[in-house]
Amino acid sequence: MPALYSFVALTFCIDASKRVLLVQESKPDCRGRYYVPAGRGETGEDPLRLAWRVTLEKTGLEVDPFGIVGIEHNPPIGQYPGQLRVFVVAQALDGLPKRTEDEHSMGAVWVPHEDVRGLKLRSEDFLPWLDDLIQGTQPLLPAAFWRTLGGPR
Repeated sequence: MPALYSFVALTFCIDASKRVLLVQESKPDCRGRYYVPAGRGETGEDPLRLAWRVTLEKTGLEVDPFGIVGIEHNPPIGQYPGQLRVFVVAQALDGLPKRTEDEHSMGAVWVPHEDVRGLKLRSEDFLPWLDDLIQGTQPLLPAAFWRTLGGPR
C-alpha cells in the first residue's frame, strides 16, 4: 500500500544582498531548470534536519535552519497521496555552491531575487512564499516552533 502522505522541506537561503540560493535540477523530467533546495523526508526526519540535508546534498553548502515561513497541506485525492510541505528559512554558512553535477543536482547558484522569475524554473509554486519572505509580509516562526511528538522540548 502506498504512503498516504509525503513530507517535503523547501529551503529558502537568502543572503544580505537578497540573492536566493537555487539548485539547477539534474532529474530527466526537469533537467537544467531551477528550484529552491527541496526534497522528501525519510522516516522520522524533521523538517529542519531535512532542509539541512537536502540543501547540503543539492548545493554543497551547509546551512543553519532558523525559521519556518509556511506550511502547506495538500490532502490525498483519490489514488494520489497527500503532501505536507514545510518552507524552511536558513542561513548559508561559509563556502561556495557546488559547480559539479552529481545525482542530486547539476549545481547551485546565488540569484538576485528580482532575476528569479526570468529563469527557467522547475515550478513557480514557491514564488509566493519567497516573495512574502523577501517583502516581510509573512511572519517567520522560529525554528523552535517545530517539535516532533515525543522529542525534546
